[in-house]
Amino acid sequence: MLKTLLIPNNQLDDHLYPNLYRFKKKIKEFSSRNDIQSFSLGDKGVIEVLTDGEHAGQVFVETGATFIKNSCVKRFVVSEYDGFYITHEKNRILQRSQLELHDVLFTTIGKYLGVAAVVNEYLVGGNINQNVVRLRINKELASPQYLAAFLNSNVARYQIDSLFTGNTHPILTYPKLKSLKVFIKSREIHDLITENLLRAEKLAKDGLKKIDAAKLKFRKSLEIDFGKIGNNLMYQVPNNSFQTNDIITPEFYRPLYVNTQIEIKKKHNCKTLGELAKFKSGNEVGSNNYKLFLDRSESDVPFIRTTDIINYEIDRYPDFFIDKEIFEDINQEVEENDILFSKDGKIGLTAMITASDKCILGSGILRIIPMKNKIDPYYLFTALSVDEVGLYQARQRTIIASTLPHLRIDRISDFQIPILDNSEEISSLAKEGFELKEESKALVDSTRLILENSFD
Repeated sequence: MLKTLLIPNNQLDDHLYPNLYRFKKKIKEFSSRNDIQSFSLGDKGVIEVLTDGEHAGQVFVETGATFIKNSCVKRFVVSEYDGFYITHEKNRILQRSQLELHDVLFTTIGKYLGVAAVVNEYLVGGNINQNVVRLRINKELASPQYLAAFLNSNVARYQIDSLFTGNTHPILTYPKLKSLKVFIKSREIHDLITENLLRAEKLAKDGLKKIDAAKLKFRKSLEIDFGKIGNNLMYQVPNNSFQTNDIITPEFYRPLYVNTQIEIKKKHNCKTLGELAKFKSGNEVGSNNYKLFLDRSESDVPFIRTTDIINYEIDRYPDFFIDKEIFEDINQEVEENDILFSKDGKIGLTAMITASDKCILGSGILRIIPMKNKIDPYYLFTALSVDEVGLYQARQRTIIASTLPHLRIDRISDFQIPILDNSEEISSLAKEGFELKEESKALVDSTRLILENSFD
């Protein structure tokens, strides 16, 4: 939809960037209203902590202190399972950028900068890269929850976009960040937003604990000492193996993956994923149909790529949105309890669709539709989310198409799914977790609208 904005000649600046004038109009309006409190982040006494991560590459290890890249920070949430860690010794050296409870994380570099989230209990003591700032302001002015919500609002987005008129590689420098104005309609609204987001944080945390407990119970119920399965990277493959398998890649025959499947099959009845579910791929809608966060309307639908699968769910506020009419024309029929599995790029990410999710899935995501008369969706999700079942088999079958890792649907249908005796108990834990996450998402959605509508 084409939007027009009329600006008198005498109000034109050197730049002809539309959002610059949209921002000026909004700021002038809000600043003149007596019912709206305002301050700039750079005002005296506002910022208590403002720092980014170390400006150097990091050496990642298998376990250690959690390390948050800017790509992990989404609107209102931080991805907790990206698997980047630095040594605890290195983390102690980087004490300046160590995360504290309820720090606000704000992305400052890249095309889609200007995204905020609050540090929860899980992330405390972790660290960040140089493309994220750790921000803490005077709580007498605004809570971390309100600040993060405001920085994710349309009003903040107007300001951020106006700072970059034509830049191909924008950087939100400290002076630019400090120029951002924060508006608060009333203390009642401020306190309601704070209370709601604290409640949403707890619900999301409790939901993830339930899902992780389901995964742990599943893994323990396999009754296999995975530490005793060798991970020899030097191995030979008998000639006769190629007569029964049509995959000729080193990873398919890697002893860790092969022997893990052998041990699981020894102890448990297994069925192929193709026996338990149906499959549908996502769609490419064309980049010309993408809408950025500020350009979207409330009826537009999130476009979900593999990078938008976080914490076992889809990102409700991703980089791109799609017009509702395109959503209806494509008609993917995404439904509650569908399982998402990334098959391009970062392979093996899992998520589950909950009742309020509405989205268009990109082509890099496979929708796994459980046959509910054969398997419980929550049990199947848990199985696919356990590394020794889902990730190992995905890595075995992944090929490199040009430069991009890819996993074919027919290979995924061959996955072996162990059917455990305590499947109902596992399903129940996962179900409880997703119910809590659904409540959290609904609370964040309604709270965002409270803030947006408060400036009408």
